[in-house]
Amino acid sequence: MRSARCRSVFDTGAAIGLLGGMIGLGGADFRLPLLIGLFGFAALSAVILNKALSLVVVLVALPAHLAAVPAAEVAARWPAAVNLLAGGPLRFSGSSFLMR
Repeated sequence: MRSARCRSVFDTGAAIGLLGGMIGLGGADFRLPLLIGLFGFAALSAVILNKALSLVVVLVALPAHLAAVPAAEVAARWPAAVNLLAGGPLRFSGSSFLMR
């Protein structure tokens, strides 16, 4: 039973990664319904886990994006970059605050 459950989790994660990668999203729109419906998470717990996973996706993708875009381009748009970078940790800390 445990092996089948692990396989289900792996297959679901792979499908979300494939769909998210094909359309350029981190997969958050696909993860939340599956966390609640397929894996039985409570709504608040699913939202918090989804936010944490989104933060991980951003942190993993950041080095590749920084390598692909020249530093001068990023520096020219620093307010937007700071806003985007601050959004992930702030959402995660806000979700943590909700759990208290």
